[in-house]
Amino acid sequence: MQIKQLAATFGRLENETLDLEPGLNIIEAPNEAGKSTWTAFLRVMLYGLNTRDRSATADKRRYLPWSGSAMQGQITLATAQGDVTITRRTARSNSPMGTFSAVHTGSSEPVAWLTPADCGETLLGVPQDVFERSAYIRQSGLAVDQSAALERRIASLITTGEEDISFTDAAERLKKQLNTRRHNKTGQLPQLEREAQELRSRLSELEQLSRQVDQAQQEQEAVQARIREAEEQLSRHIAADQADAAMVVENARLDLASARDKLKTLERSARNLPSRSELESLRGRVDALAAMDQAAAEAKARLEVAARDLRQAEKAAASSPYAGMTPAEAAALPVAAPPRPAPFKLLPLLAALCGLLPAVLVGVFSRRWIPAIAVGLVLFVLILAAVAFSLRRRQQRWDTQYADLGQKRKAAVDTYTAIYEKAAEAQSTYQGALAAYEAVAAGSKSNLDQILNQIRAFRPLVPDLSAARQALDAGFDMCRQLDQARQEEDAARLRWEARRDSAPPVPPVPVERPKLSRERLARDISDAEAQLASVRQRIHTTQGRIQALGDPGELQAQLQRLEERETGLQQEYDAIALAMEVLFVSNSSIQTRFSPTLGDRAAAIFTKLTKGKYNKVLLDKDIRPSAQEAGEFVSHEAAFLSQGAADQLYLAVRLAICDMVLPADRAAPVLLDDALVNFDDERMAAALDYLLELSGRRQVLVFTCQRREADYLRFACPERFHYVKL
Repeated sequence: MQIKQLAATFGRLENETLDLEPGLNIIEAPNEAGKSTWTAFLRVMLYGLNTRDRSATADKRRYLPWSGSAMQGQITLATAQGDVTITRRTARSNSPMGTFSAVHTGSSEPVAWLTPADCGETLLGVPQDVFERSAYIRQSGLAVDQSAALERRIASLITTGEEDISFTDAAERLKKQLNTRRHNKTGQLPQLEREAQELRSRLSELEQLSRQVDQAQQEQEAVQARIREAEEQLSRHIAADQADAAMVVENARLDLASARDKLKTLERSARNLPSRSELESLRGRVDALAAMDQAAAEAKARLEVAARDLRQAEKAAASSPYAGMTPAEAAALPVAAPPRPAPFKLLPLLAALCGLLPAVLVGVFSRRWIPAIAVGLVLFVLILAAVAFSLRRRQQRWDTQYADLGQKRKAAVDTYTAIYEKAAEAQSTYQGALAAYEAVAAGSKSNLDQILNQIRAFRPLVPDLSAARQALDAGFDMCRQLDQARQEEDAARLRWEARRDSAPPVPPVPVERPKLSRERLARDISDAEAQLASVRQRIHTTQGRIQALGDPGELQAQLQRLEERETGLQQEYDAIALAMEVLFVSNSSIQTRFSPTLGDRAAAIFTKLTKGKYNKVLLDKDIRPSAQEAGEFVSHEAAFLSQGAADQLYLAVRLAICDMVLPADRAAPVLLDDALVNFDDERMAAALDYLLELSGRRQVLVFTCQRREADYLRFACPERFHYVKL
């Protein structure tokens, strides 16, 4: 069984819905957002609301809608017999959720095998007690306690497979049998003793017993008259039943005619409609076309990015001083040299004049020509050396400028080469993106034309893909209507064929029924017959007692019979006491056989949850667990573990009980309400890994107030769970 959708007006939930999927479902919501309310709602929808609970925390008070609306809800399930929609509503204020209906989803046809009382047990295969102690896992109720229903289920797994008895029930019944025979001063044995004493005292009551016989005979005649009157009214009920049966046959015939007319009308409307498989094929092609459109959009986006990059590269190349050239042509251009310093040709003459003029001046004024000539030569040499040094410095600066221009030219050419190559690469990328986009767009248009042509065969005015989807939806709806109409026609035909031969041969004319119902009349007759039998028995008993009162021997015989009966009851009492002793021994044996099996399963799960820290789980007869660490020989009760480890131990026991007691063919879902809140991240991940494995066999619903469960699953296996944010 799988839960598809919940819709509730329940507690804080007001006309809210919750859609679920097969496998693992993570339902995240903050505290006081309705997680526990959803789980309680699901339990009530399956097993009903306990209206006899009058405590202050009873569900009928706790989950009254906050808005003041009537409590109601609906649940859609997938079962082996098809989808089923279950509805519970409140028709009377003193009977919340008391109105029940179960129909096949999408129709009004009732599901005959589901009733309000056994709905949950029929769907899940276990009674409410077992479900609450196995698959209904809450943070505040992780520990498992014992119940008669769980005992019956465990006993069925360990012994014969029958679930009609438990140790608690059997022990209680045996105890009641013992108490029936003797309990202090009450029971059958003390009663026999009192009857024997009373028998001895009734010898003085002969006259009173005679009057009692007369009164009983009068009462007998009155009861017989009442029986005759009730039987006459019952015969009128039978005649009314025959008329009703004839009316049912007539209504069945009219229903069949209406169903056939509806089917013919739909078949004429769907004359050109393809088969369901062809519609499925067209829907698949439409979905594939949507994927192609997505691919075309992505190709177009890549084309736009390539065009932008190409424009930027071409703009950068056009702004270069080498625009229009190849890198080789730019590199081949000569370097413009700076102006070379002009040579100083009059250097010797200038140096001679500079040296001669001081020499002449010295010679004129000193009249010493030899020193003057020496001074002139020295000046000539110094001036000539200074000018030569200046010219050499100017040549060095020119050489340096020329070398710098060459380096700048090389860097500019390298930059232009990079820009040129990037533009060429952008051009190539653009051409490839353009070709890819044109190919995808052409394929998408071709497929769209083919799909539209096929759909126009039965829906001529389909202009585009959106209308094609609507046409396909309409086609599927028509197929569904045809299938439903055929089913309704078959059901109406079967109802009519089943009733036409069994109806009495009377016209469908209503017959007035008596005011009292036939159940009430039958009950009155049964009560009257029982009363008549009692009166007759009293008459016969009293007459026998009257006859016996005059014969002491008969009184002694009666007393002896009472004593014999007392002896038999005492023997029965002893046998029942021995049976109780054997029952306790048998129950201890069953517990001894069951606990290791459940402990082994719980240990396997607990080992996974704790990453191998604990490898053994022990259970007592009341399913109280204790755990043993790997490598140790001492077990620890849950009360001595940390809160997180204790919760993990209880969860392991719960999941092990689910594996053992929940029928595999029903695949009852497992509900966890904030059950992982005390787990650290590592053990939370281990628990989710196990729940993922479990979700392959049965649906798992995890209600949580934290984000870490969904975050871990998105990282570990994003495609294997369904996430709902409340």
